[in-house]
Amino acid sequence: MYTIQHEDVWIESTEPLSWVQKYNREYNYSDLAINQPMYSDYQPTYLQFHLSSETTLQSINMKIKYANRLTRAQVRYCKVCKYDEKKKEWHTIKHNIDKESKTINVSLQSTGSYCVFVNHYWYSTFTQRLADEYPLWSKVRQDSESTGQQFLNFFGMELEDIKDYLDWVQEQKYISTADIHTLDWVQLYKIPNIKPSDNIKLLTKNNHIEIPVLETLKEFFYNDRNQGGIIDYREMNLYTVQKYGDILLQITQDDNSTEIAITPIDYHIWNTFDEFGLLLGVQRMHLEKNADFKERILDVFRYPAGSHDIGLTNGIARELNLIQRKDRSNKKLIWKDDSKDFLLKNKSGKHIDTRTLRIDNQPLQPKKFHMDEYSNIRIFALNTGKEHEISFIYGIKKYQLYDKNDEEFHKILFESDGQATPTLLNWVEYINTVAPVMWDHFKWDEGYWDTIDKQLTGLGYIPNMWDSNIDIWKDYQLDSNI
Repeated sequence: MYTIQHEDVWIESTEPLSWVQKYNREYNYSDLAINQPMYSDYQPTYLQFHLSSETTLQSINMKIKYANRLTRAQVRYCKVCKYDEKKKEWHTIKHNIDKESKTINVSLQSTGSYCVFVNHYWYSTFTQRLADEYPLWSKVRQDSESTGQQFLNFFGMELEDIKDYLDWVQEQKYISTADIHTLDWVQLYKIPNIKPSDNIKLLTKNNHIEIPVLETLKEFFYNDRNQGGIIDYREMNLYTVQKYGDILLQITQDDNSTEIAITPIDYHIWNTFDEFGLLLGVQRMHLEKNADFKERILDVFRYPAGSHDIGLTNGIARELNLIQRKDRSNKKLIWKDDSKDFLLKNKSGKHIDTRTLRIDNQPLQPKKFHMDEYSNIRIFALNTGKEHEISFIYGIKKYQLYDKNDEEFHKILFESDGQATPTLLNWVEYINTVAPVMWDHFKWDEGYWDTIDKQLTGLGYIPNMWDSNIDIWKDYQLDSNI
């Protein structure tokens, strides 16, 4: 099988093929057969794909992404059609909708040109409910094709759009149903002072391709081309969903033309996942997508943080995104056949904390796995007949700051003559600054820092060559009443 992965489409074919997404204006879009019923006004979208191959007849599976391109109603009533080059006609083909991944899925038997058509005048589920308010004997109530119902259908379509939006808002209240496909990161460009009346033209700097200027927020969030930018004339900002790089901004004011190159910066759009993160004290990382951020938020409960050993590991891993649940190809670690052992090959050689192994977010008992001398982990077969998702924490080791038994780490902190290394000095300064335990401290010939020893004095220091022998102090007991 041959696979093509793109932000707009996923294609799997039995033979090699090439594809291009392009709206072909030379095709026939008039007198469409799909527009013959009364309640139909199908128009082509820019979700048009042209597949070509030396092997015309072959099995092809295609998933067309519609997130931030089509609304729920548009997807609900859309049709996928193939263009017949000889007859100059579009023919409907079967498709299904994957609401979770927000894709339009089609199974094809040949290459050619395919397009998603959107119905701009469908028969709304609300229309008959509106018509039911009329008397039983009236034609408007009895006949869906009556002039009265055709009139009411415009209001029914609006009510259906509103219901879709309210349903979406309701879903955002729960992290399990929140929309991970909503926009999270876009590009922001600072622009000079311009007015809506000015003639504005946007071009990519590298190849001078024109970028559409969008007029409304709805176009920005739902755009079948997934292209263009919107201008905020109050703040003088330009926002784009796509990463165009540097853009040439051409401004025409009173017959005077100016061209300015503008540079983008990453801009975060606050959404429902940031609200959940705020409630649980989890901050979104730079350029972190909704799906990954959602997993880190849920890790608050899967890997609870705390001041104890495993709690520190969990907290550090969550904040540094070290909870591994994907392989090198960025695919989820899925155990497809649990009648066979699952082998985790540790090619990186980084430390894996076996206490953090999870099967479907549930802890794995020590008897259920084995780690060899190369840190490869074999999870024994469960024989449940189900698929499982694997996760674990890697790359974290914790040390005591003063442990002579750990020679390798001791050399990092102390010189051969017992003096503190610059690494230890930096760590102590950081600890005293970020997490001080004492109210304050004096810096004499020693750099004091906070620690916990057997005498519970809470005092320690960094030794250096000028220190006197401290053996006379080893039996000293601190009187906390002084």
